[in-house]
Amino acid sequence: MSFRCTSRSRSKYPLKTSTRSTSLPNSCPLSRAVTLMPVAVYTAPPENGIREMQNTTFNTVAVLGVPFHNVTMDDAVSFIDRKIEEGGFHQVATANVDFLMHAIRDRELQEILCSCSLVVPDGMPILWASKLLGSRLRQRVCGVDLVPRLAELAVRRNYRIFLLGASESVSQRASEKLKQKYPGLQICGRYSPPVRPLQQMNHDEILQKIETANPDILLVAFGNPKQEKWLSMHRDRLKVPVCIGVGGSLDFIAGSVARAPKWMQRGGLEWLYRMLQEPKRLAQRYIGDALGLAAHMPQQLVTHAMQPRQVTRSGIFADRTENTMVVSIYGDFAGGTLTEFSTIARDAVFSGMNLVLNLSQTTYLSADALGELIHLRSTLLPGQQQLWLAEMRPHLLRLLQAARLNTYFMTTSSVRDALYRTARAEQRMLAHAAALPGHECVAQSGVQVRVELLQGICQRVAAASHPSHDGFTGPTGTVGGYTFNTSVG
Repeated sequence: MSFRCTSRSRSKYPLKTSTRSTSLPNSCPLSRAVTLMPVAVYTAPPENGIREMQNTTFNTVAVLGVPFHNVTMDDAVSFIDRKIEEGGFHQVATANVDFLMHAIRDRELQEILCSCSLVVPDGMPILWASKLLGSRLRQRVCGVDLVPRLAELAVRRNYRIFLLGASESVSQRASEKLKQKYPGLQICGRYSPPVRPLQQMNHDEILQKIETANPDILLVAFGNPKQEKWLSMHRDRLKVPVCIGVGGSLDFIAGSVARAPKWMQRGGLEWLYRMLQEPKRLAQRYIGDALGLAAHMPQQLVTHAMQPRQVTRSGIFADRTENTMVVSIYGDFAGGTLTEFSTIARDAVFSGMNLVLNLSQTTYLSADALGELIHLRSTLLPGQQQLWLAEMRPHLLRLLQAARLNTYFMTTSSVRDALYRTARAEQRMLAHAAALPGHECVAQSGVQVRVELLQGICQRVAAASHPSHDGFTGPTGTVGGYTFNTSVG
């Protein structure tokens, strides 16, 4: 069974497909059970070909464990328009430095932000950080500017908007001003629930009001992290295509709070203007956020800068068992290699497969690559598919820790161990399904075949990591100089 690349750039940078027929060492106890399959090896184009390979999807940039989509305001509005047409549930977050600091302390919030359909940078410090990481975000997309653009979209596309949160007076004035500026705007409902802790809110009452209004866009102004957690808590009950946490945006729109001059907004000084307006309420928060950013951000910047870059071409080796794709990345995980990985990963996800990344020969992880891995994990979770990062070099493990992602991903010291664990997980799910009343026993042959093929996959991964080694030498557990450190506890 072979993996075929479906990238648009395939004609210019083709996959090289070959069938390896090398026999396993006689000492291998699984040698008789292993069947070697055709594999696909991709060699990334030179840097000047990267731009030609870019697709229309938005890349994401990981800053302190939060993935920011690299979009402009126009991109964000178009994205929201498409998601309304698609239906379902799509959560959008406008994240600033305060979000980052909360996410560092709150694993639940980090998980929510990583699972959002769209996270836009609402703060110049985030743009500056992305530039220092070599993956510059294109534009600040703040909530107070996004809401009027959504009102304009709603008039043009006949969408309905519901305002949830803020005080009753602020909500009413914001509604009136939006309707005045955008004639024909349908604000189908407003509700300002009593200010209470999240767990003490009357959730059924709020959800009933929203369901009765039947909006296309829900704007929630509870503040961070309450609004993000509330939306995530009710994602299965909300029948609204797009839900956005807008924080204090309604206060600005209502005129209760004045915005900073344009030159202060462009210079990233809006926080200073706001702090001078409300020093008692905001000084402690803004100073704390600034100190937190100064304490945590240099760690990611330094570990990122200390990564060695690959002077030769980088590439990808992709192979699969029955239900797991093993992707070996050698050299830089960035640029064209990242583009090709996105294509491979997308096809694997849509096929219902698990993913194991062999990073033993990966020397560099870009902030875009970290963002892509975050997006990939959040995509795999609903289908109970697994993503494993295997055999990471020490400097990459330090990078994950500095980027606040060391507990977010499943990591292991061995590709073999990752394959074993995915097989065990599938066996448990099959056993659970078979035990349910009214379900017939599910055959486990697919899982058994994957376990039998495990050794062969590991050996082909080793060959990909060391292309100059055509044969397999050494004792069991060592293949072409590639040593497996297996733990199956």
